[in-house]
Amino acid sequence: MDDVVIRSSRPEDMRAVADLRWRWSVEEDGAVPTVTPDEYRDAMTAFAAEHADSHRCVVAERDGVVLGMAWLAVHPRPPAPHRPRGRVTAELQTVYVHPDLRGGGVAGRLVTALLDLADELGAERTAVHSSVVGETLYRRLGFGDARLLLQRPPED
Repeated sequence: MDDVVIRSSRPEDMRAVADLRWRWSVEEDGAVPTVTPDEYRDAMTAFAAEHADSHRCVVAERDGVVLGMAWLAVHPRPPAPHRPRGRVTAELQTVYVHPDLRGGGVAGRLVTALLDLADELGAERTAVHSSVVGETLYRRLGFGDARLLLQRPPED
């Protein structure tokens, strides 16, 4: 897939990014939307603009068409006596590649671009909540089990 370019997203990409997320959630996973596709595109565009400091998006583009995306959420941590400027942690989110590009290493390239960014930002650690399908990719890229990472599900 040498013709696929991985790059930082631009504001004008957000409608295409929203369409990818719609395809993934609604068409592939069967989620029932509560908004129209246009309303969702507006919501994704607003989210990206409002969270530019905390969320970075990279896209996979072929022939001018955005066909993949991945997000990195960056979370500042409070300062510590031995690190008065604090640190950041990062989390990979919403990694998706259009079916036309699957199996060619595009997801790995998207994730690698975000891991490089996390390193540039000095992230103390980068986490991901993986699907079963994505686990092999993440393990191949150095992710492992975190013994003390605990989760609390929301109360119903």
